[in-house]
Amino acid sequence: MAHGGGTTWNSMVKEAAKPLMENYPIEFAWGMANFVSLQKAVHKLEAEKADRIIVIPLFISKHSPILRQAEFLLGLRDELADAPMPVMHYTDEFVEMSGIELDESHKMHNMLFPPTLNPIKINTPVQFTDALDDHPIVAAILRDRILALSEDPNAETVVLAAHGPNGEEDNTGWVKSMESLAAQIQQWQNEEGLSTFRNILSLTVRDDAPKPIHEQAKQHLRALVRQGNSSGNVIVIPVFLSPGGREKSVAQRLEGLNFKWSGDTLLPDDRLRDFLTMSVERSL
Repeated sequence: MAHGGGTTWNSMVKEAAKPLMENYPIEFAWGMANFVSLQKAVHKLEAEKADRIIVIPLFISKHSPILRQAEFLLGLRDELADAPMPVMHYTDEFVEMSGIELDESHKMHNMLFPPTLNPIKINTPVQFTDALDDHPIVAAILRDRILALSEDPNAETVVLAAHGPNGEEDNTGWVKSMESLAAQIQQWQNEEGLSTFRNILSLTVRDDAPKPIHEQAKQHLRALVRQGNSSGNVIVIPVFLSPGGREKSVAQRLEGLNFKWSGDTLLPDDRLRDFLTMSVERSL
């Protein structure tokens, strides 16, 4: 289960899942806990006589209403914890499969905002695995992204910038996981006898939050980069799953400031294949 994006975005996720395809039936459920996408995937897996379904949420953080909604739709939560997530680029099929009475008030900007949701139809035991969060594989990939730009770690401030959620509690949890990633990177530098970085800071840009929160996040990011420049160089690393445009917004909001940037996301990287394989093996 992944957010989904353009052709390149989706193809990188599919490429990462190739090793699993050699041993298991695999279906992809794209979207923000999209009930239609999840229902289709479940139908196909049940048609292949799957005796259990393992759902891997290939998302940066578990601190998200998307994952909570997915758990509800899959029967792993008794109640919907948040307002229903919108279905992007809906079609008549989406409306028909929703089983919900909808009118024009539920449609906006080519998105469907269902007033309520019900669990999908599923007759197979389901297991839900962990999101990426602070997994060591994520830390290892981010470290390589940093080292590709680094020249003098002792004089460099690294800023890890993720998309982030709207809610404050979710945002706190999201940043805490990123801080754990930063600590792992510094520890590896130390254990290998390499210079640690002057600082590794973690934040979210909160692109989808209300304007005041979004603007506050933007100014916070700019302030950290300016402060880092006062005592050395700054490296900014996007903590995004796959390239597709959203990560570029991080660099755009830093216009006029000095910082090093490659824009490289977690994918493509073969180590995410290992993450997916380990998620399944742990469940089994």
